[in-house]
Amino acid sequence: MAEPSPTDEAEWTLETARRQLGSYAVPVDRTDRIPLSVAVGRVLATDATAVDAIPGADIDVDDTVFERGHQLRPGDVGLLKAAGVNEVLARQRPQVGIVPTGDGVVEHDAGSEERVETAGFTLAQYADRWGGKVTYRNAVADDAPALRMAVQRDLTRDVVVLTGTEPGDTLGEVVRELGDIVAERVAISPGRETGLAVVQDRPVLLLPESPVAARVSAVQLLRPLLKGFGDAPLSPHPSRRATLDEPLDTDDAVRSFVPVTLDGETATPLSGTDLATATQADGWVTVPAGEPDPAGGDAVTVADWDYLP
Repeated sequence: MAEPSPTDEAEWTLETARRQLGSYAVPVDRTDRIPLSVAVGRVLATDATAVDAIPGADIDVDDTVFERGHQLRPGDVGLLKAAGVNEVLARQRPQVGIVPTGDGVVEHDAGSEERVETAGFTLAQYADRWGGKVTYRNAVADDAPALRMAVQRDLTRDVVVLTGTEPGDTLGEVVRELGDIVAERVAISPGRETGLAVVQDRPVLLLPESPVAARVSAVQLLRPLLKGFGDAPLSPHPSRRATLDEPLDTDDAVRSFVPVTLDGETATPLSGTDLATATQADGWVTVPAGEPDPAGGDAVTVADWDYLP
């Protein structure tokens, strides 16, 4: 495992955060032998070789159909079936524990001073589609002993994700007691409050409560981390060009991600940070730190983050 960076607890750039997390993403060596019917999306742990010849495809017996590390697509399993393959040896999916935190956070039926937990629940759905084997926990109150137990419980996972945090809160203090907080912030917006920690050689992501900020942090940090653990390719999100109908207004000190709706070739920025904003977004526009904001009428690249995997 890599040692913490000498810039511990500084605000890290997104590139530095990804690089540090990547140093812990050693591909899991656990494997499963699985039937083709459930193999789509899984990563091959060994070469898949033909049992039967497929003359039309120029594949003979014992030929390698797909190499180790290939992530199977729907059409791939059809070809394997034609080659007489009924099951494959695949890497187990990396295990991720997702723990929502905060006072007054409930799973359903929120009272007048409570709120339904959505950030962690939504991230659990994304993490599953990104190839993770997810354990989603009930929300944990802002209580040091309860938080300590919750973090320790999931240290058997490959990565732990905690939502509802901000620098200097009780959760951060608990994580610091258990391990090392290597970055208090990441220079992205939304999501600047994202923290990175290492506890017992496990990467721990501390994500904000805001659904938009948590999604930005997860897409930019958790997704590549899970792909690294799974030895799966990190494919770029599909994107399209569109024209802004109004200017963007971002902080030039950080890399910003702006949700937009699309109407034909026109992109309209969304300004909220709640679940509705995150859900309404048809795509996201990236503005790197130090670059001028696009103006109304400018053409921008809109990435579709909801394309899976």
